[in-house]
Amino acid sequence: MILFPDVMMLDVVGPLQVFSTANRFLEQPFYRVRTISEDGAPVEGESGLALLADAGFDADLPSGDLFTPGGPGVDRQCRNPVLIDFLRQAAPQQRRVASVCSGSLLLAEAGLLDNRQATCHWSRTPDLWRRYPAVRWLPDEIYTRDGKVFTSAGVTAGIDLALAMVEEDLGSDIALEVARELVVYMRRSGGQSQYSRPLRAQSASAPGLRRLCEAIAAEPAADWRVTRMSAFANLTERSLHRLFIKEFGESPSRFVEGLRVDFARSALEQTAASFDQVAALSGLRDAQTLRRAFAKHLGLTPGAYRSRFRSTA
Repeated sequence: MILFPDVMMLDVVGPLQVFSTANRFLEQPFYRVRTISEDGAPVEGESGLALLADAGFDADLPSGDLFTPGGPGVDRQCRNPVLIDFLRQAAPQQRRVASVCSGSLLLAEAGLLDNRQATCHWSRTPDLWRRYPAVRWLPDEIYTRDGKVFTSAGVTAGIDLALAMVEEDLGSDIALEVARELVVYMRRSGGQSQYSRPLRAQSASAPGLRRLCEAIAAEPAADWRVTRMSAFANLTERSLHRLFIKEFGESPSRFVEGLRVDFARSALEQTAASFDQVAALSGLRDAQTLRRAFAKHLGLTPGAYRSRFRSTA
C-alpha cells in the first residue's frame, strides 16, 4: 500500500482490515501487508493521524498486490514524478494493481489505465474523460477489474474491492466470513450513483443546469421529457445532453430516472405506501415500471429493498 501526505485514511485501513481479517480465518496467514512511502518516512494522513511506512520506493518489492489510495493529496501526487515513475516501474512486476477512490487518478497519470475499464470517486466524474481520455471510465461502478488492474469508487468501496480479491484468492466462503465479521455486504447492490446523484445535482457548475436538477428533485413525478428539460434550462437538446454527460456522466433521461429511484427508495424506507403509490409519487408510473427501474439501478426488487432498509423507528 502506497502512502503519501493527505491520504484518505479509510482508503488505506479499509482494504488492509479486510486482508487482516481474512488471515484470522486461516491456519497460515495468506496476506502480508507492507506500506511504502517515497522516502520510507511516516506520512500524515488527511485526518491528521500519522501512518508508518515499512519501506521507501527504493526497496525491493515482492510480487504481490500494489495499492494506490486516494484523498486530498492525490492531485499533488499526480504531479510528483517520483511517485508516477515508481508506479510505471513497479506495476509490471506485480500480480495485481489496485486503486481506491481517487487513487485511480495516479494509475491513470502513470498510463496504467490506458485502454482499460476503470472507475473513481463520483465527485471526479466531470474531470475523468477530459484528463484521461484513453481510459474507459465507468463512473457508476463500485469497483472494476480489467486484467490484473482493479479500481474502486469512493472510500468504502475499497472494502468491496478487497473482498472481491479475497474471494478470488481464498474462495467465497472465506470472503463471506470476512464480510460477516466486518458487518458489510459481500456484494453491494447498485452503483455509486445511488449515493452521489442528489449531491452532484446540487453541485452542478452551470446555474441553469443546477436549477433544472433542483426542480426535478423537488417534483420527480412531473413531466421531465428532454424537450421540457431543454426549455427549462434554456438549452438546445444537444447542448443539454452534452452538459449532462460532462457534469454527471449520464444522459438527461437516465439522470431523471435515477432521481426518481432515489425518491422511491426514500419512500420505501420511510413509509408503508404500496408499490403503486410509491411509483406514482416518484414519477415511475406503476409498480411494474418501479420494479424495472430498481432492477436497473440497484439490482434489487422494491420488496427486497424495503425488507433490507425499511426504518423501524
